[in-house]
Amino acid sequence: MNLTTALLIAAAVLYLLVRRFTGEPLQARRLVLPPVLLVAWGGYAVSQAFTAGTLAHAVLDGAVLGAGAVLGVAGGLVRGLTVRVFVRDGHLWYRYTALTLLVWIVLIGARFAENAAGRALGADAAVLAAALPFMLGLSLLAEAAVTGRRAIATGVPFAPRETRRGGHREARREARREGQREARREGHRAARQEARRGGLINR
Repeated sequence: MNLTTALLIAAAVLYLLVRRFTGEPLQARRLVLPPVLLVAWGGYAVSQAFTAGTLAHAVLDGAVLGAGAVLGVAGGLVRGLTVRVFVRDGHLWYRYTALTLLVWIVLIGARFAENAAGRALGADAAVLAAALPFMLGLSLLAEAAVTGRRAIATGVPFAPRETRRGGHREARREARREGQREARREGHRAARQEARRGGLINR
């Protein structure tokens, strides 16, 4: 994996984390699509990184990748239990919590340790590096499975596709603007009524 690819992955993950820590509408597409794309991308990268080495070396690489996959899935399942699922504007939203962040930190540390152990055993460094998107995608997919199941159990509908994170803020702003317009109209009506009463008194 070259530096550009690594930076792209880091930027995509950071964007995902920021959105989920600030909270966003819970949509099945947004929940499932990113991990599926990462798994597909990582799977392709791993297939390209594998070389025609010895059988023992291929078995070792496969074993290290398998251990990483188990670790990623387990971390994702636990992380999915820490995600806050709540109702806003009649549909589901979700948000990462402080406990979610803790699980992420532990998982990243375990991933680095597993990767270092694999290299110490002689696993192909290029294969391990190429597998990063695949492992991350598996972890997010496991998280999505748990979060989605918890969301379905609430009986509240998922957010519609056109929902935006700032939609409720925009709705509040529009309500305030409408309230201000109504207050101005009421003020104008009161002024006209007062003017009419003044005219009758003067007569």
